[in-house]
Amino acid sequence: MNEQTIILFFLIIGTCITLYLWKAKKEIEYKKDERWQLVQNRANNAEKYLYYILIVFVAVIEVVLLFRDIQITFTLNRILIYVVLFIGLRNAIELFALRYFDKQM
Repeated sequence: MNEQTIILFFLIIGTCITLYLWKAKKEIEYKKDERWQLVQNRANNAEKYLYYILIVFVAVIEVVLLFRDIQITFTLNRILIYVVLFIGLRNAIELFALRYFDKQM
């Protein structure tokens, strides 16, 4: 299995999760009451941790590239693929956190 197949697989999963309309159905069902807002706040906190991990990851890579003589070249296409993968991952974490906290409350 080569790298392009793996990226395509994760792109399809990320797109499916992004288009999954469970959150919209629950907002209509709960009519945006206080309980649903609390569930969303907890899910957003879980999502913030993903951003913290991304920041640490980028900082570690920058430090390694700063002290090592490594030449890395990224194409615009590759960067856009990583951005789409990150958005899909963010949506997946939000969806799973919403479902988890909805079951807990």
